Amino acid sequence: MKTISAQQAVQQFDEFSKLAHDGHKILVTREGEPWVVLAPPASASHSEPGENKLAWPDFEAHWKKHFSEPLAGPTAAELLAQDKDDRF
Repeated sequence: MKTISAQQAVQQFDEFSKLAHDGHKILVTREGEPWVVLAPPASASHSEPGENKLAWPDFEAHWKKHFSEPLAGPTAAELLAQDKDDRF
C-alpha cells in the first residue's frame, strides 16, 4: 500500500484518486500517523432503486414454534386500553 502525507493528497488529489479508482489503496498520514485510506468502492453495484428491499421475517411463524397454544387472558392492546380508561 502506498503511503502519502495529507499535504501530498491535497496537492496531487487528481493523481491519487485515479490510482484509487484503478484499484490501488493509498494510506494518507497526518503528522506521521495513519489518517485515512483512499481506496476504490467495495462494489460498484448499479441496481435500480427499491430493488434491494429488506425482507421482514415471519414473526408469527417464529413465535408459533415457541407458543403453539394461544395464551389465555386479554391481549396487550386490550390491557393498554383498559389502563387508559382507568386513568382518564
